[in-house]
Amino acid sequence: MVSSSRKRGRQEMEAVEPPKEPSLLDRIRNMWEFANLAQWIFIFGRAVKIDENLDVEELEMECLKTHSTVLAEIGLALLKFVSSHRGLTPEIFDEYTRRQYVAKAPDRNPFGIEEEPAKFDEFDVFTKIRVLQQLTQWTMGNPDRIRERMEEQKDTEQTFWRIEPFGWDSDDRTYIVLDDNRLYRRTDPPPPPPPAAKPKKNSKKAKAALRASKRRKVSEPTESEAEPIEEADITEHVTGDKEDDGFGGMTWECLAVTLDQFNEFIASIERSRDPNEKVLRKRLIDDVLPLLEKQEEARKRKQLQKERELLNLEKLAHAKRSGRIASKMEQQKKEEEAREADRKKQAELAMAKKEQEKG
Repeated sequence: MVSSSRKRGRQEMEAVEPPKEPSLLDRIRNMWEFANLAQWIFIFGRAVKIDENLDVEELEMECLKTHSTVLAEIGLALLKFVSSHRGLTPEIFDEYTRRQYVAKAPDRNPFGIEEEPAKFDEFDVFTKIRVLQQLTQWTMGNPDRIRERMEEQKDTEQTFWRIEPFGWDSDDRTYIVLDDNRLYRRTDPPPPPPPAAKPKKNSKKAKAALRASKRRKVSEPTESEAEPIEEADITEHVTGDKEDDGFGGMTWECLAVTLDQFNEFIASIERSRDPNEKVLRKRLIDDVLPLLEKQEEARKRKQLQKERELLNLEKLAHAKRSGRIASKMEQQKKEEEAREADRKKQAELAMAKKEQEKG
């Protein structure tokens, strides 16, 4: 007979919901290419004539659209800076971006090799982001051309373009806060396993391995009978088929966007004794939270302003409607008065006519 405690435990395990799939927005935010693209636009966008008012939230909204003209415009602005071709237009963007890939990164070319290139507008959002991020990197092939278009001309001013780690945790993972005031975490890949140590020649293990090797040679087929092993097969077996995303095997995560999310993260390391996490927590409280609080206040003011504008529009619409109703009622009143006056006039004329006939 199953005990009640074991039964409850099983029921609780069965009641646990599986982890939710990350939303499309979460997946975009966890792309290192998206963060890199947004940061590049923040620093250098003006130099290539990208709208400097485009912030990370608006960029996210454009990425969530099925057909975004803004993403295409960003791509064209970047391509104009990268390509030597003059007269680039949206109609030939796909072809000339493909030429850049063929020349510089043929193994990552998403536009294909058919006569007609694949269309940027038909790519999934992740491919679009990777294409735009790649174009930003190619613009840096001529850094002096970028520098001469920037306001920061002194070397001391240009040091602000660098992104330094914001802190580390007890697992030596790196935390970064970009100009979008979001908290990111970069995790390095695990180190490769050390090569297996060979046993010493005179040890018991070495002698046993030698005897086993001799036995295998007797039972193994000759070289001509055995199937050849391709070196590429070995490499594929060792490395697997994991796609290289250009980030060196590191993992990129967006941990906090809103003030509440920052506070949750700070609370999660509040009792930590790790010196790195203590420093990280203090820096977040001192340097980031005040900015986020100001942003939150500005957001609330903007929201209140928007609500007031909507209320005023509603009042105006109501006033116009009321005005139309009042005008209509006034018109009806005038028409009624005119009809009444006409009836009186007709009655007076009829009365006068009767009196005239009597006389």
